[in-house]
Amino acid sequence: MKRINCDVAIVGGAVAGAMLAANLKGSGLDVVVLETQPEIPPLKRGDLLSPSTVKELARLGILDKFLSRGAVQLHRWVALGPERETLADVPLAATAPAPYNYCIALPHPLLQEALVEAAMEADNVRFLRGLRATGLIQNPDGAAVGVRAAGRDGPIEVHARLVAGCDGSSSIVRQHAGIETEIETYPYSYLMLTCERSPDQPADQQTEIWGSEGFCGMFPITPEHVRCPVQAGPGELARWRSIGLPAIHDELKARFPFFESMRLMEEVFYSYKILTHHARSYVADGVILLGDAVHITPPYYGMGMNMSMRDAHHASALIIPLLRAGDTPSAAALKPYERQVRNFNEYVLTASRLYGKVAAAHIRTHAEVEAALEHSLALDPGAMSIIYGDYDAPPPSDAQIAALRRGQVAAA
Repeated sequence: MKRINCDVAIVGGAVAGAMLAANLKGSGLDVVVLETQPEIPPLKRGDLLSPSTVKELARLGILDKFLSRGAVQLHRWVALGPERETLADVPLAATAPAPYNYCIALPHPLLQEALVEAAMEADNVRFLRGLRATGLIQNPDGAAVGVRAAGRDGPIEVHARLVAGCDGSSSIVRQHAGIETEIETYPYSYLMLTCERSPDQPADQQTEIWGSEGFCGMFPITPEHVRCPVQAGPGELARWRSIGLPAIHDELKARFPFFESMRLMEEVFYSYKILTHHARSYVADGVILLGDAVHITPPYYGMGMNMSMRDAHHASALIIPLLRAGDTPSAAALKPYERQVRNFNEYVLTASRLYGKVAAAHIRTHAEVEAALEHSLALDPGAMSIIYGDYDAPPPSDAQIAALRRGQVAAA
């Protein structure tokens, strides 16, 4: 059996894993990334990065890798109501300080490619594709000291001082570390479409539509194209599959503005199931979890990838000095990472659930939307300032999370 030795074994080389590796480059730590997929998959979601993430990419010196691949800058976010009225019109320059006071958008495969390239440039990072993690290597005390994997050339053992689980909602690392979670599946899914941008929609504007037909988003991912998640209720995806994309497009022309002047670019029916969970712990002896392995948020606010990348920022800030000092990465030693990120992630999860209750509720009139917003902070600037805040901003307190659940914004 082949054996590799390293300091950090990162299981999962998508956004969370590649971002962690990019944060660890130049650290002097020997890093191995194990990724199941032999190549980056053509996902049609996860295209938007917040201003705080743009700032982080600039800090790491890798923002140009995204811009050179055609990332577009988004400067405005607009929500339209059931009567096509403007519910919110937010200039992103008001949400973050210059110069990184804008979002960027890039088709997910290109975004992931940029992150992987940034990680692989480092002499201390090895990126191994086509390896599926099968379990943890544990010492007699139960602490993880590596990971077992299987690939085309047979089994492999990667012995490491620390295992980082970045391997998604069905995380092998989380399961074998004995960290419990409850994954909830939402009753609705999204049909993910890519269309030519309507001339009526500005190229630097994110648009959301709330109404009697549910939720639809129109998010530019190139100067010419927009990604359009369209909410599908129980049974609706099956009906849509049966009628085909041209007929669906005709339906959407009647249901939502802009579709009349947008040409559908899809040839394959692609849907996205919405999951949510928040694991009971982020750490175990020899194990640290990031991204979807430890939390998944509903897609409102567009924070899923940004939360993963924020996790990587804070995980690396702890991992580097801990391992450089030769300390044992016990659960207790890793716990400061969890304290830094858990409340922020819980705040985003809570706010996103509340947002979805209004945005995706098939509300028919503006008056009904206004009434619903009285019990939700979906469009509240105070809540947004926390969600889109700087990576190193103090995390929300337990009291702020409790207030959010009551429909209030509390001071820190």
